[in-house]
Amino acid sequence: MRHPLIVRALLGGAGFVGCVAVLAGSARAGDLPNAFATRSPFTSVLPAAPNLFGTVALRIRAQRFDSEWERARRDASSLPQMQQLIAPARGLSPDRQVAYVQSAVTQRIRWMSDATLRGRHDYWASAAETLAAGAGDMEDRAILKMQALRALGFPSRDLYLTLGRDRTDGPESVLLVRLGGRVYVLDDTGAPPSTTDRRTQFTPVLTFGYGASWVHAYTRKPAVAVAAASAFRGASDHR
Repeated sequence: MRHPLIVRALLGGAGFVGCVAVLAGSARAGDLPNAFATRSPFTSVLPAAPNLFGTVALRIRAQRFDSEWERARRDASSLPQMQQLIAPARGLSPDRQVAYVQSAVTQRIRWMSDATLRGRHDYWASAAETLAAGAGDMEDRAILKMQALRALGFPSRDLYLTLGRDRTDGPESVLLVRLGGRVYVLDDTGAPPSTTDRRTQFTPVLTFGYGASWVHAYTRKPAVAVAAASAFRGASDHR
């Protein structure tokens, strides 16, 4: 790939800033350091690259998140609490199952920060941990939605956990679901799922799937991205 790519590292938050800052400058796809351009340790039938929201998804080894993603991908299908959660959705069409999970998790799992709930930052709870606590932050609730859909029979390759930024609300973690040739966004607001083409305010940064992870980039270097890269470097320098 000959054209320059700019990583849209626009996500705030103390823990994530330091990890993404190294990716926030402009780079060519072939120039990514070996530390990132390696195969994910979580091998399976690889999901399709999430070239969504007008981005190019570049395959990376997001090693900083290995332990978090390992915890997130733990199957919780056999848990009685999970079976109780998804019971009303059995027999529904897949699109109605997606809508049900989005609503049910938001209603049943109250929002609580990692610092308050666990006394630490940037902890991705497994679905089992979130169900037991009855609370979690946006990553925890997105992970629970992912495992609920898996328990309902959705293929793992069609589920993605994406970290990004909403222009209005700031840092955001969402679940992406590929269904019937379209990709739906399950955000943390509890709003009905919407297709990616309707979420023009959302900018993805990192995506995790079963078997691979990606950083999102644009084929051009808009001024806002250059400013964001500088902001990330500044934030990282003051950590």
